[in-house]
Amino acid sequence: MSRTFPTKVDTWLAVVLAVAALVSVGGAVLSVFEGHPEGVLGAVVMVIVFGTLVFPMNYTVADDALVIRFGMVRSRVKYTDIRAVKPTHNPLSSPAMSLDRLHIDCGNPLGPNISPDDREGFYAALLQKAPHLRREGDQLVSGG
Repeated sequence: MSRTFPTKVDTWLAVVLAVAALVSVGGAVLSVFEGHPEGVLGAVVMVIVFGTLVFPMNYTVADDALVIRFGMVRSRVKYTDIRAVKPTHNPLSSPAMSLDRLHIDCGNPLGPNISPDDREGFYAALLQKAPHLRREGDQLVSGG
């Protein structure tokens, strides 16, 4: 049985994204009123980015792999590839709406970094699917 975890959302990041969207739409409306309909392009680009790369954003502990979804993109991480899961605050771009992240160590030091809203529930679900991992403090490590 699979279980899906929504992303944790930092308030400040939600505000930044909302302001960016409002500025984009406001600029498009203003440009149309000023006789420049091509200004709508910025708002269209913003909608495309949000719709294809941002929303929805979640993490599914499926039967065969961890599925990371951000917009229309889905990335699969085989459980056998996971070496460790460690807390991080790495600000590099990741499919996460919070800087309170988990680094999924599969041999790539840059990611993926995710931010499940229910970290304890995520750990419990992941431990059921990846028996080679064990809990050690606030992280999961390979037991072998």
